[in-house]
Amino acid sequence: MGHKTVKKISFTFLLVLIFFSCESKHYYQENQDLSAGWAKDSIKEFSFHVKDSVDIHANLAFLLRNKTDYAYSNLYLFTTIKDPKGHEMTDTLQYYIAIPDGSWIGKGIQAKEQLLILRENLPLKDTGVYKIQVKQGMRTNILKGLKDISLIVDKTNN
Repeated sequence: MGHKTVKKISFTFLLVLIFFSCESKHYYQENQDLSAGWAKDSIKEFSFHVKDSVDIHANLAFLLRNKTDYAYSNLYLFTTIKDPKGHEMTDTLQYYIAIPDGSWIGKGIQAKEQLLILRENLPLKDTGVYKIQVKQGMRTNILKGLKDISLIVDKTNN
């Protein structure tokens, strides 16, 4: 094998390695678009499948991206977590996305991005599909100024 061939193979291998190392590190991530507004009766649903539940715990969080024209400093969310057996955990959560002086807490220029914790170290005891439902609780018919919301699930080491 010539010197140039070895270099080409090495370079190709390096590119493949870089490509696969950029793969998402999250156990699950899904995005829901909110750019047209979020109706107060609209439920956004996320679902992920747990194949092996032996001692699995996970952190669940929403990644919210709001525009700088969002009219509020906080966001209320009504959330429901349904496990594969049908058990439900329901919460009303308030997240602050701006400080009292009006400065945004998230990072970014035109859209502010912020991680909102839903549950930490949640045991995923059962195999099957877990469903997360989220609804805005801001008492406005159409909530404007949000770009999107994602659910992120990361396994923990308990």
